[in-house]
Amino acid sequence: MKLEILDFPSIRLLRNYQRQWLITDLLAGITVCVVMIPSVMAYAELAGLEPVHGLYAALLGMAAYAIFASSRQVITGPDAAVALLIGSVVGPLAGGDPSRAAVLAAMTALLCGGLLLLAASLRAGVVADFLAKPVLIGYLAGAALILISTQLGKLFGIRTTEHDFFPLVAEIIRRLRETHMQTFILGAGLIVMLEVLRYFVPRFPGTLAAFIVALLVSAIFDLAGRGVRVIGDMPRGFPAFRGPIVSKQDIRVICPAAFGIMMLIMSDGILLSRAFASKNRYQISPNHELLAHAAANFASGLFQGFSVGASQSRTTVNDTAGGKTQLVSLVAAGTLAAFLLFLTPLLRPLPVVAMASILIFAGVHLIEVHEFRSLLKVSPKGFWLSLVVAAGVLVVGVVPGILVGVLISLIYVLGRLARPMDAVLQKMPGTGEYHDLSEGSAEHTVPGLIAYRFYAPLIFANAEYFGQRVRELIASSPTPVRFIVFDMQAVWEIDVTAAEMLSRLVDELQQKGITLAIARAKRPLREKLERIGLKEKFSEKTYFPSVHLAVEMFRQREVS
Repeated sequence: MKLEILDFPSIRLLRNYQRQWLITDLLAGITVCVVMIPSVMAYAELAGLEPVHGLYAALLGMAAYAIFASSRQVITGPDAAVALLIGSVVGPLAGGDPSRAAVLAAMTALLCGGLLLLAASLRAGVVADFLAKPVLIGYLAGAALILISTQLGKLFGIRTTEHDFFPLVAEIIRRLRETHMQTFILGAGLIVMLEVLRYFVPRFPGTLAAFIVALLVSAIFDLAGRGVRVIGDMPRGFPAFRGPIVSKQDIRVICPAAFGIMMLIMSDGILLSRAFASKNRYQISPNHELLAHAAANFASGLFQGFSVGASQSRTTVNDTAGGKTQLVSLVAAGTLAAFLLFLTPLLRPLPVVAMASILIFAGVHLIEVHEFRSLLKVSPKGFWLSLVVAAGVLVVGVVPGILVGVLISLIYVLGRLARPMDAVLQKMPGTGEYHDLSEGSAEHTVPGLIAYRFYAPLIFANAEYFGQRVRELIASSPTPVRFIVFDMQAVWEIDVTAAEMLSRLVDELQQKGITLAIARAKRPLREKLERIGLKEKFSEKTYFPSVHLAVEMFRQREVS
């Protein structure tokens, strides 16, 4: 992929920057920074790292992303689903060593950046679509439940020993009598506050409010002296450049997580950038987005951060605040840098349960109940598929879960291709047109003729099914069939396996005195049929520009 620095969308946009955008971009950047600080620290905890690594990841991720991105509104940084994936792999490998966890998380970011760069060079943004919506909904629901379960110990003030979902929940239930009440009351109160603010003032930064309230309560009532865990001292200043050094065995273990994170970043990032580009009436480049996310992960991994992706909540804050360009990300990064230099001591009394409350709240709202309802109404199969994926994530874990999700997505697509929709075409009343109509609003084709449409390319996965459907229609016809019109409007491809099946089917039908004609086949498809050896099977007399003309020819032949 050829890269020229002056061709980057952000550089082109900034060259034509309008002065009236400056104030809104500055204010949006400061707002994004202030709102993100609590959440990125919480996501670092979720990933099994010290909170400051969330600030490092956000700082470097935003700065690098802004340079390469085509999206003007998307804000990148630590994300709940991504952090959970990291924690599920890094935690067991680190064995409770914070410095080793940081190195492993940084290497995961570098591997993820490499995969994203490879995807960008191959122009593989379309791969993001391999996570079908039902699979993505189910995966996020399962991941959200695991996220919530990992924070329950902090909410109740219990140091848990289990890690998997079901044993962990069972341990919490079994040890509820050990609850530290001051910790639980503060955490539960913050969750209620977040929910109330979301309901009554949805645009208000609830996480920031919870953050400030927790800090004030902790400082005023000396919660640390009452047994409530606080984060304590945090380092000041910028992160140092530090290339992570890990063993080959560690790399083999974290590679699946890096792939899963890459898939999440691709799907969420491209969908989010498309949505906000459409809202603000401009175009994005999927491959520039992949390149921008690759750069963000490289920068984060080389400066003690971890994997980062597009954040829907921070992007929404940016858009609501009126952010116009990628300058917002640079302003937010600059503001965060000032915070790291001068203000981190203010966070010393912050209760750990405050971050747990933010994560539990985020996890609850990752479970998109309305999406499940929509699936149940529109696509019951998709609904059950999403439940299966969610259950699979809970049983096998988040990293295998997303890999299984991709596999299920591919199987789902192949299943749709293998058993596509089809229809017997019928005549519209008062016209000569033949369409896929309901029985109550259509006239049947003439006796002895079947007009049939197949809604998929003819390939190896559905070739035998197509032949089977044609035979079933012939067998169930109330009158002997002498002519079949195959409407190929929805068939844009045919492979060798399907061609062989079609050749055998033509011979089989001819032995029964049945003619197979083709209607509405595009010229490239007709040429493909000839190239793969079906020229003798279909003469020019069996090609028709419409189903109507084929039916009329059949009628004239019957009369004569």
